Amino acid sequence: MTVSKHKATSGSDTRRVLHMVWNLIRGGTEGQCARVAMALGHRVVVSRREGYFLEAVGAACGSVYEMKISRLVGFETLHEVRRLAAFIRDENFGLIHAWDADAAIFGSWAARIAGVPYITSRRDLGQIYSSRKALLMNQADRGASAIVTNAEAIRRHLFGKSRMVSRVRVIPNILDVDEFDAQAAGKFSRSGELPPGRRVVMVARLDAEKDGGTFVRAAAKINLPDVSFVVAGDGGEREPLEKLAAGLNLGSRMKFLGDVTDVPALLRECSVGVLVPKSNEGLSNSILEYMAAGLPVVATDCGGNCELVENKTSGFVVPPGDADAVADSIVRILNNGTGAMGKIGRRRVESRHRPEIVAAEFAKLYGEVLRP
Repeated sequence: MTVSKHKATSGSDTRRVLHMVWNLIRGGTEGQCARVAMALGHRVVVSRREGYFLEAVGAACGSVYEMKISRLVGFETLHEVRRLAAFIRDENFGLIHAWDADAAIFGSWAARIAGVPYITSRRDLGQIYSSRKALLMNQADRGASAIVTNAEAIRRHLFGKSRMVSRVRVIPNILDVDEFDAQAAGKFSRSGELPPGRRVVMVARLDAEKDGGTFVRAAAKINLPDVSFVVAGDGGEREPLEKLAAGLNLGSRMKFLGDVTDVPALLRECSVGVLVPKSNEGLSNSILEYMAAGLPVVATDCGGNCELVENKTSGFVVPPGDADAVADSIVRILNNGTGAMGKIGRRRVESRHRPEIVAAEFAKLYGEVLRP
């Protein structure tokens, strides 16, 4: 794995920051935590020592600490929280940044024991958590020195009517276009499995909130003979989606690839990127990758999607669950050409989401929290 490193010099005068996240897989919150930590040279705590970035983070930031918690309440949990608090004190960390729900809960407890400030993150709309977990996350937010969201939509949805809103900072996701381009230059490892023609792709976890069924139904409405459809990602909804595609007679026109490790190379083989969540969306890494690849985007108006996709300029934003609107938007893009929209999206990624730009925003926030 090749990961380019960008040091944000504005963070060099801050005390040491410790990042907490579940693991270090490539996508989502975990990947964003890894990229920020590597850009700033900060240590990382995980609940599971696994993932695409584990080796790179260890090399760039130092050994990755593992906090072995398997249940919310219990003697083992208390022991691990106290062990982490001792680690924080022993290593003289000045600030904890908790990136996900579990990190916010356990990290806030450890930070309080260690006597250091902490920051929480909200990177989705919070619509999939149990009531108990949501309560604990809210308690962690209330004690945080700052709360980071990656989309204005999350700030409004979770904190718009709360006194905590003054502590919320919106900082977008990182996408390293140089690294992306290097990976896209390689041959897609599974190109022989791709259906022929102009390909419309959806890269997503196949969970209920991603609403892959709307994409499948939209595909069945498109009658352009040279157009095919690709789904990259896995999850509990894969089998029902494959059955739906078969029932709609999509046959070989739609290919379910499962998990894909070389997404940039895949996107180079496609013409349009689609993401159609119906709930819980934050700021989509898939959409950022579509834009980096120069693909026009069709996305539903959920979470931060409309903050990335400028409707009718870099793509189309449609209502959630509207397969007709998704199909119509795909056809309009394919009939009118994909170049102009794709170039606009690419320029947006280059101007707003490079590692050095986003890491500098985090470094500034850390400095403000730690300022005497």
